[in-house]
Amino acid sequence: MRIRGHHLVCTYCFHGSGKETAVEFFGVDNAIPQLLKTLQANPDMEITVATDLDEVCDICPLKRPDGCGRSEDAHAQNEKLRGWDRAILEVLGLREGQTTPARELEVRIRERIPDISVFCTNCTSSSPSGWEEYRKAIAEGLWPDDAG
Repeated sequence: MRIRGHHLVCTYCFHGSGKETAVEFFGVDNAIPQLLKTLQANPDMEITVATDLDEVCDICPLKRPDGCGRSEDAHAQNEKLRGWDRAILEVLGLREGQTTPARELEVRIRERIPDISVFCTNCTSSSPSGWEEYRKAIAEGLWPDDAG
């Protein structure tokens, strides 16, 4: 599965919230809940990291031909998100197109990105909690039975 960098960390924010739907947490419908379910059902799946539209975007109701329709200017929104993708992959020690097992990605994310607020500045999905949900999910992990 091809997943862009910021979608990996969005999944943790959503997971930590305990919410059932994207609308409840993000304020709009998106495909992050489906990504979380896919990762949790397939912890050993291979993830190819990306810095542009990915398989999550493909099933997202916000996708527009020129980027993310979360804002009026889908292209500009996508360029902002691509910056986050590149920064996150750099910290994770990954390059565009590299394939890694989901469990290994989780180890890297939990070790190298304890606080997402340094990357996702001005995130339109962030809650006023200061990314408390992200920190909770990082402590717990996507597969709580495997938490270490």
